[in-house]
Amino acid sequence: MAIRDDYILRFLALLRQAIAQMVKFRTTGRYVEALDAAQQAQEKLFARTTTELSALSLDELIRLLRVDEPPETADEKVRIYASLLRETGLVYAAMDRADSALRCFQLALHVLLTTVSAPAACSDEVRTTLRDLLGRIPPEQLHAPALELLQQLGASDR
Repeated sequence: MAIRDDYILRFLALLRQAIAQMVKFRTTGRYVEALDAAQQAQEKLFARTTTELSALSLDELIRLLRVDEPPETADEKVRIYASLLRETGLVYAAMDRADSALRCFQLALHVLLTTVSAPAACSDEVRTTLRDLLGRIPPEQLHAPALELLQQLGASDR
């Protein structure tokens, strides 16, 4: 089991590096390279091609990230996916592709919310990312699944 844990930790570190590379590409105006890095990271994360992934629903994608993983590792994989989606949204925003950016931010919010059991239990990083994403999505445009998760969290916080 220790070998698998070590592999997973190295794999997650590799994905975080890919996201850092995307940030570097985005901040230097190399948007196509940033999007290519996003695609490659997504394919590594899911061990499937983009074509295969495009046929799956968001719930199926999240399920794939959690299969055969302990809860902590599963949540970390899902949070990395949310980070990947958020960074992709930032790339699209930098390219003045607001619709694509908004779609990515919506997906990132929904994905990240699936890892949150209670607001008080969130790490500072997760809370900051949630606030950032909510600030990028007009409230009237929040997708129903994310809105429902937010409402559930609000109810569980009382």
